[in-house]
Amino acid sequence: MLSLCTLRLLRTGEGRWWLAVGAALGVGLLNKYLVAALLVALLAGIAAVGPRRVLRGAWPLAGAAVALTVAGGNLWWQAQHGWPELTVAHGISADDGADNRIAFIPEQLVFLSPLFVPVCVAGWRRLWREPALRWARPAAVAYPLLCLLVLAAGGKGYYTVPLLIVLLAAGCEPLAAWLRVHRPLVWVPALVFAAAISAVVALPLLPPSALALPMAVNKEQGEQIGWPALADAARQGWLLIPQDERAHAVVLAQNYGEAGALDRYGPARGLPRSYSGHMSYADWGRPPDSADGPVLLVRQRDATDIERHFTGCREVARVDNGHNVENEEQGASIDLCSGTAQPWSKLWPQLRRYY
Repeated sequence: MLSLCTLRLLRTGEGRWWLAVGAALGVGLLNKYLVAALLVALLAGIAAVGPRRVLRGAWPLAGAAVALTVAGGNLWWQAQHGWPELTVAHGISADDGADNRIAFIPEQLVFLSPLFVPVCVAGWRRLWREPALRWARPAAVAYPLLCLLVLAAGGKGYYTVPLLIVLLAAGCEPLAAWLRVHRPLVWVPALVFAAAISAVVALPLLPPSALALPMAVNKEQGEQIGWPALADAARQGWLLIPQDERAHAVVLAQNYGEAGALDRYGPARGLPRSYSGHMSYADWGRPPDSADGPVLLVRQRDATDIERHFTGCREVARVDNGHNVENEEQGASIDLCSGTAQPWSKLWPQLRRYY
């Protein structure tokens, strides 16, 4: 929507479209702050190749005021809590930045399907070279600029998809013209094949044994494999806690995926709610200080640093998803600890992790 409103602004030159741009930006910021990078790239494109007249006057300031009105409360919360969004971004760059840069170009080729790459290229050429679309040239400039921003920050390749969609839309006209002339019989199967590739990469359609290739592009495909097995392993540990101590016991998961899995599959296995200090899952709350009994700790494989916050820890189970899928939960350890080193109220800030 932000790209569409900006293109409408560029095509008409009507300053009032800045209000729509500001509204789209504000709503986008409520969901994901990355939308700001998209606007930065588009504004840089406008400043570089025009039409610069849309940057003049009071309408851009009015658009900014609309964006701040919509997203101001969210931004205020971020400022009051030390800008956790920037902490997450730093964590992504520090932990995954190198891998993200290596995978960046291959991901650009497959996000919208490899068969659409020529269409996106044709769209970029059209925006850049067609005189009638000179007003849209900033979008052609914005895409490589956004790529550079993402690469420099070590961000994930899908951050550029909003502008890839713009290029794809721009490439549909030359594609339609080519089809009218050549009328190839393969275009329907090609579109079906492209849709199938996108579905396989993005949706849980394949069996676990066939996920190696999709996970190379989208590792989230395999992150839910073995969740029932994780809950089964946690149940083994929970049953080792004496019945009279369970009312004061806590199930703590190292990441939000594990916590979500236990909350989904745990109740049927007699498990209480789980806690986690990972990212926004921590906002669901910490255990009360009255929960001073044993701690059932679910931690990722080889992640032993979290154990220092607890006493008397011993491994009581290991997670095997049964499909040999290498996700974050495969090989996770279920540790039973006798208690915490500090009350939960003092311990929780140390367990809080933003990535």
